[in-house]
Parts: sequence; structure tokens; C-alpha cells
Amino acid sequence: MIPTLQTVLPYIQEDALGDVPLTLLLKLLANPSIINSASTVNQETLLTRISTLLKSNHSIIRWKATKLITVSLTHPVLLLSSHTTNVIASLVKILESKCFIANYENPGQRELVTLRSTADCLGFVLDQIRGKPTLTREVLTPKLPGIIGSLIEVIVLIPESTIPVLSKLLITNTTTFRPFGAKLETALRNILNNGQNWSKLDSDLRSMVLESLALVSFILSREKQANFWRENVDSVILEIKSVISIYEAFLELSNDSEYIAKFNSLPKLPENMSTSKLIFGSLSIDINETPIAIFKVSQRIEILSDLLLAYVKITTPSAVTVPFGNYITIAEILGGLNVNYTPVKRDIRDVATIELIEQSVLEAKLSGIKMLQAFVEKFPGELYPHMYEILALLDAAIPVQTYKGKIKVDKKAVYEHESLSNCILQTASVYLSLTERFNDMTVLGRLVEAALILKETREPIIPTENKTTAKDKSSNGSRKKGSKNKSAISLSDILSHQQLFEHPPSATTLHVLRKFFNVLLTKCELSPGKLSLVLRFVIIDAVANLNAVRSDKSRVERKDVLQLLESALLFPGKANNSISIIPLVANLIGSQSPIFSLLTNPRFPLLQKKISGSNFNDDENGSTEEEETEEAAKFEKGEFPTPGSVSEKRAAEGNFLVDTRKTKKQHTEDDGTASLHETADQVFGNEKEATDMLKKLKDELKEEKSHPQLSLADDVAAHTEVAEDNDVALSERDENEEDMGSDFEIPEINVDDE
Repeated sequence: MIPTLQTVLPYIQEDALGDVPLTLLLKLLANPSIINSASTVNQETLLTRISTLLKSNHSIIRWKATKLITVSLTHPVLLLSSHTTNVIASLVKILESKCFIANYENPGQRELVTLRSTADCLGFVLDQIRGKPTLTREVLTPKLPGIIGSLIEVIVLIPESTIPVLSKLLITNTTTFRPFGAKLETALRNILNNGQNWSKLDSDLRSMVLESLALVSFILSREKQANFWRENVDSVILEIKSVISIYEAFLELSNDSEYIAKFNSLPKLPENMSTSKLIFGSLSIDINETPIAIFKVSQRIEILSDLLLAYVKITTPSAVTVPFGNYITIAEILGGLNVNYTPVKRDIRDVATIELIEQSVLEAKLSGIKMLQAFVEKFPGELYPHMYEILALLDAAIPVQTYKGKIKVDKKAVYEHESLSNCILQTASVYLSLTERFNDMTVLGRLVEAALILKETREPIIPTENKTTAKDKSSNGSRKKGSKNKSAISLSDILSHQQLFEHPPSATTLHVLRKFFNVLLTKCELSPGKLSLVLRFVIIDAVANLNAVRSDKSRVERKDVLQLLESALLFPGKANNSISIIPLVANLIGSQSPIFSLLTNPRFPLLQKKISGSNFNDDENGSTEEEETEEAAKFEKGEFPTPGSVSEKRAAEGNFLVDTRKTKKQHTEDDGTASLHETADQVFGNEKEATDMLKKLKDELKEEKSHPQLSLADDVAAHTEVAEDNDVALSERDENEEDMGSDFEIPEINVDDE
């Protein structure tokens, strides 16, 4: 039996709240029957007691109260109560008090958890009210200024909980939010702290901060929001260009004509950047004192490029003009940075400084490639004409080395910069998906090589000197006692049990490789050698993840593996020596893949078959016989056939055939008489021959006259042919002879009853 709300209310008090598990109370309050069957007094008592708990001085009590009110307001009968206003006021007071946190640099975790729960609860209540006219007018609108102000006050402490709520209010309540716009923008800039806190924020929080910063920069203007949006985007583009120009002091970019052409195509930089509207302050870098300061450039480029993408991702109230050409140019400039073609300047001789500059360039390159990947989601059609050029840029971004006069992919560099390689392959997969078929494999050579390198198991790196020492030690046959080589001892396990120190590719890398190989199989035509290597990876990967394939626990991994196996089945390659993996796939996913089942047991729709005339006549005869049987039964009962019935049709057909037969016999007699006259005029060889012919004709005529009522069935079965030379020629055919000249069959008619 379900308890009533009256039995639950005694535990909704501060002194008794700990006597019952919180999960049990939440489960009971979530039951609609308990709330709806309760009296109005008990419902109001519930909300009153929860509001009292929200005003408690203990953080744990306030935290529990936020959970109770979140579950309670899921019921419409409680949401429409007059106590909802008091609940919102209590939540705002908790945010304004900041749970009495004194030290912002090191706040207590219990207080932070309470603030997060309060902000989440307030956001939930606002979502429940939003869209309901009366509640919005009576409850939400009067409280909006206090709600917005309290959320901005704690945005530095709990940005991950307050920014989503503020973003919704910024879009839906622009007029009320307008006085707080400058305050919110300042708070968002303080979170970034001129880029110094960027590394402390996770990826989701970074996106929320930048999207809110982009939104608040133009949406609060009363008019010409599209113009403000374009001005802000142009300002970000100019700031990115100014930061990129810093690399000209460290790299030989002046010798790269392609870089110069693209750089000059961007909007011209003002003579004094300090007068421009900048998101961040100016950078001060001195690599002679602090070489690691070069990473400020790549970090600033990352922040600004993400901000530029945020302007594209957010929803604008009106149509805007996107400077698509400048977007692509910036992404191509950053993605095209390559120290192999534009090396570090010769006046920088410190090896450590050179390595730091090269690493900073790689991070800037990663930002450009991420921009190219993000553009596909918003501008797939506009990017299609640039696809070949972008794929060539991605192919050139793979690190290479010269070995024996040949340029090969640098295996070591691919492993060291695995995140960059994964991003390059993922971006290439997205662009290849834009087309149905891509046959130019010259721009994909390095990409395929890098993917084949990343799929291999990582082996431990053994220093050459230590490896040589260990081998010499093991090959030395002398048994002289001496000091042990500690370095050789430390490497002994690696040399003897190397497989124990190997590790497979990470889950992220495998996900990227599966997507890339799937696109290669379905969109491109690989050489037999590359195809065999890809198929080998497909089978080994499926075997290694057999549990994931046969279970639903890791759905993303299972989906990737199954999709790759199915693509290998459907696109086996056009070469004569293509390898068939059907038996292997049958053992792996034969019973789970609908594609494999369709290939092994084709299930196509039945083809339309034209019914021949004979079959149609047979079906018609069968139905006619059934009708005749029914009419015969009616005739026996004394019922006469109705007009248009089968019996009347048969009678009409019989009369027609009798008339036709009489007419035919009349013609036959006339023809016979004519034949006699013609025979009389014929000249025979002797008298006996002429007499026999005349006698034969007389017998035939006599026989026909003596049997005037022959069977109509026998008459119809007789076949009449019209000869070209004779007008009419009659011939009687054997009853057993097959009728080959008729295109249709006339059913037998029994006239014995006449």
C-alpha cells in the first residue's frame, strides 16, 4: 500500500530529516499518486516546510532542501501553488549569501556543492515556469532582476552551473537582462583572466564561457544586432592576424609566398592596435629571458580561434553576413604552418628555444585544423569547392623525414604528436564524407601511411647505447666476476619480455582510425597492398574487441567495429587479387549484422510475372465451372437462371455455333457440287481412275446428309485452313492429332440435352 503525504510530512523537518534516507523521501515525493491524492493543506505544508529548510544555517540541510524542491515542483499542482514565489526567493538568498564563503581562492567543498545544487535547482524551476503565461507574468518576471544579479555574483565560484542559466535568460529575457550586460561581460573576462586561467578550465566550460561572451557582445543592442555581430567578428579576425604576425619574428615566413598572399588578403591591421577593440591585452614575449613564453602565442591563438567559432555556433536573432573567406584563410594559414618548409630563423641558435618554438607552432597548427573541422558542420556546401586544397593541406601537415634520399612519414614524430595526427585524420574523414567518390589518392598518401602507423602496437624505446651494452654482456662467455652493469640489468626485462612492455593504441586513436578506414573503404579506391593492411586491421580490431561486438555495453565502440566490418564486406575492392573476408566476418558478426544476413541470404521483392493467355483461360474456365454447378443446383430446386448467367451465355454460344455449322455445310455442299463439275472437266489417265474419284465424292456427300446433327464438339475440334491457292479447303483431322494452329481454345459444349 502506498503511504500518504501526511505520513511523509513529519520527516520534512530539520531535526527529523536525517532519520530517513534522502533517496527514500525523493522517491516518495516523486510519486504522482501521493501528491495528487493529498489535501490542499498538506500540499501547502510540504512547500512551506521545504522553504523553511532552504533558510537553514547548515549547508547540508540547504543542499537536501534543493533536492526536495526539485522533485516536488515536477508536479503541476505544486508548481501552480502560491508558495513557488517563496521558493524562488529562498534560492536567490542562498546564492546572494554565497554560503558565507570568505576565501574565494580556497572555498570549502561543502559550500561549493550547495551553491551548485542551488543554481541547478533555480535553473530547473525557471525551465518549468518558462512558456506558461500566467506563471511567467506573476512569478518569474518580478523576480528576474534578483535572479540575474545573484547568478552573476557567484559566476566566478560556480561558472559551470550559472553560465547555462544566464545564457537562457540572455536569449529569452533580453530586455530585463540589458542593465546587467556589461556586468556579465566583465565577469566572463575575469574567468578567462586574460587567458591565464584557460588551462584551468575544462573543454565544456571553455565553450560555455566563449559562447556567452560572444552572445552578450551584440544581443543586448536595441537595433542593428547583425551589424554589431559583424563588427565583433572582424575585431576577432584582426586580433588573430596580429597574434599570427608574432611568428614572423621567429620563423622564415617571409620566404613563403603562399603565406604572404593569404596573410595580406585578410583585413589590414591598424597602425596602432591599442586603439582597437581587443578581447585580450597585448602580449609581451622575450624568448631570451623566458623561452617558454612563446607558448603564450599559441594559447592566445587557441582562445581567439575558439571565440571565432563561438560566433558561428550561437543562434542569432536575425540573419548575419558571415565573412566565410576570412574564416577559411585564417584556418589555412594556421594549418599550413610547418617548420619543415618555414624553419626557425638562423639567428636563434639555442636548441631548447628552437624546440619550444617548434612545439608552439604545432599547437597553433592544431588550432587551425580544428577550425577546418568545425566549419564542415556549418558550411558543408560552401567548403566543397575547397575540399581538394584542404585535403592537400592536411596531407602536408603529416610530419616526414628524408631516409636514403626518399621522403617518408616520420614514425617517431607521428607517435610523439599523436593528438595532432588524430585531429588531422579526423578532419580528413569529415571532408572525404562530403563527396560520393574520391579517386585521387595522391593527396592522401601520407594520411594513409600515418593511419597505418598509428594502428600498430607501441613498442618500448630502448636507448641504442644500453641495448648494445646489454647484448655485449649477454654474448660475453667469460665467467670472471666483476661489477654488475646496472643499466643492463634494468633493461634485461625489456629485452627478454618485450611484449609485456607494449601497449595498444588508445581508445580515442582507435575511434579515429575506424572512422578514417571506413571512409577510405567506402569513398576511395585503395591499392591492393594498402587494402590488405586495412583489412588486416579490421579483422584484428574486431577480434580484439569481440566482447564489445557481441554485447551492448560499449555501444559506441560496438557501432564503430560493426560499421567497419560491414563496409569491408560491401566494398571488397576492384582488384583481381582482392581478399575475401566473408568467412572471417561470418564467425564474428554473422548472426548480428543484417547486412551480412542480406548478402548470404538475398531477400529481394518478387518480380512481376505476366500471366499467359492459356493460364488466364484455365482460371476463367475453372470459375465458370463453379458458376455452372451453382446454377444447376438452383435449376433442380425449380429456380430459373437469371439474365446474364452462365447458362444463358452457353445457350447463346450454342445457337451461334449451330448457325455457323449450317452455314458452313451449305458452303461445303456448294463447294462439293462445284468440285464435281470441276472433276468432270478434269482429264484422267484412264476411265477407272475417274470413276473411283466420282464415287468417293458421292459417298462423302451422302454420309454428311445422313448425319445432319453431328456433335458440336467434334465440329469445333475440326480445323479449317485457308489455302493461298484455293478458296476453301476442308480436311478432316484425326481425333488424336494435336491442334497447333489455334491461338485460343473454345471450351467444350455439351449439346446432348437438346
